[in-house]
Amino acid sequence: MVAADGTTLLVDHVHPAGPSRGVVVWIRTPYGRGQMASTAKRFARRGADVLIEAARGTDGSGGAFDELGHDPADAPAVLGWLRAQAWFPGVIVTWGLSAIGRAGWSLAGAEVPEWRLAILQDTPSELRDGLVFPGGVFAGAVVLGFVHTVEWQADHPGASLLRGMVASVRGARRSKRVLAELPLGTADERLLGRRSTQFREWLAREGDDGYWERLDLRAGAPGMPDLVHLATGWHDFCLSSTLADHAALRAAGKRVRLVVGPWYHGRGAVDRAYRDDVDAWVDAATRGADPPEGAPVRVHVGGGGGWRDLPDWPPPGHPPTDWHLQPGGGLSTDPAPESPPDRYRYDPADPTPALGGAVENWDGTAGAKDNRPLEARPDVLTFTSAPLRADLDVIGPVTATVHLRSTLDHTDLVLRLCDVAPNGRSTNLCDGARRLRPDDPPADPDGTRVVPVDLVATAHRFRAGHRLRLQVSSGAHPRLVRNTGTGEPQATATTTRPADQEILHDPAHPSVLTLPTAGVAEEHPTAQDHR
Repeated sequence: MVAADGTTLLVDHVHPAGPSRGVVVWIRTPYGRGQMASTAKRFARRGADVLIEAARGTDGSGGAFDELGHDPADAPAVLGWLRAQAWFPGVIVTWGLSAIGRAGWSLAGAEVPEWRLAILQDTPSELRDGLVFPGGVFAGAVVLGFVHTVEWQADHPGASLLRGMVASVRGARRSKRVLAELPLGTADERLLGRRSTQFREWLAREGDDGYWERLDLRAGAPGMPDLVHLATGWHDFCLSSTLADHAALRAAGKRVRLVVGPWYHGRGAVDRAYRDDVDAWVDAATRGADPPEGAPVRVHVGGGGGWRDLPDWPPPGHPPTDWHLQPGGGLSTDPAPESPPDRYRYDPADPTPALGGAVENWDGTAGAKDNRPLEARPDVLTFTSAPLRADLDVIGPVTATVHLRSTLDHTDLVLRLCDVAPNGRSTNLCDGARRLRPDDPPADPDGTRVVPVDLVATAHRFRAGHRLRLQVSSGAHPRLVRNTGTGEPQATATTTRPADQEILHDPAHPSVLTLPTAGVAEEHPTAQDHR
């Protein structure tokens, strides 16, 4: 088909396996139509027509790829063609995982009265703060992984999902080696053998608010369909964006389902109960009916807490509790006494590594991991509670406020919440970072800076006998690229400077971890468990 500007757009139509259910599942993808084959077949087996659109500038479609902006100007051409087909039933559902979901978000700026449901999994509607620069730190591994995938698809149009997965595994491994070198600004050439306009533009435009506002699709929430199904994982790098999307969609009056599982990026797509949940919403949209009965929010509570149905997010009845960093590496709800600060040295020539958490899992490194190897490093401090006397549920947003004194104006603070088992295993739950610059945040006369850090959120049951732990460091490389400490532009910096850090915890400098606690855990009846 041909867009309004004469650009040719390629689409595939996958017919239903049996009688039509009366719905078209529309998938707009930058990753190649061949990689959507298994998803299309799944919906087709349930009687849906499936339309797979190769996004502009990808997989044979003409024009230039739009940097994840997904200009909705192409939508009228696709809609015009779709409406002219004899098989078009007049009901549209969009499906999207990650960047594919952003293409669905972009339709909020178009007139699509047939659009009844948007299915969005691990989708970032906002890019800078939620994905590319979380806490002001460039997410090198995630961004390079995305750039590699899109560029590989451009070189291999029509490639199968299996070939794409193999290429992504190789790209993830090479990305780590590439990001170990400086300067950062030429990492794309070292990985791809050529420049990536997108990589370089994102790296250079951190402070360009207008640029990122153009790529922020969340303002389109009022134009989304009446039904929206959101899903993400506790170890997904799109978690913060998805939670913010949930709030925006609810404020816009949409009927929203939110599912958060024990998953890293993309893992929920193979969860059978999650698929069943999605199918129930597709059935409702097809019939023009209300969404399925049940709580609007369903989250997985780690530590054996199982699946929990909630009336909203954040859940009511989970008041924040401050856990104070203590001398000697303690963590307690009691204020800290007078005590000297704890110290460590961060050396960007040997950056504190990332271990687990919210990264792509192509090489098996994402999600919950034993963090004891990381905590054994001299550049990582730990603050740990006494063993709990009873189970403790922590469900909701997690934040911290740390009093930091550094020898450098340019440095980072990275925090991570862990569950420490009686055998000593320390398992990561959630984390966050903050890049510090001169006067951001401002320093007191003695050089101390009060640094707020957003650790996003968790849902976890700390069992009796377990301990809470907060990790404090200044790096998570290459997931979050190292701070060289020099203040030079990060794209061109080639020299590094170590930082001597002090973490203060005394009555005048109360460093705290703030957790949404529900008190002693109780048994909570739930609907059918996700498997």
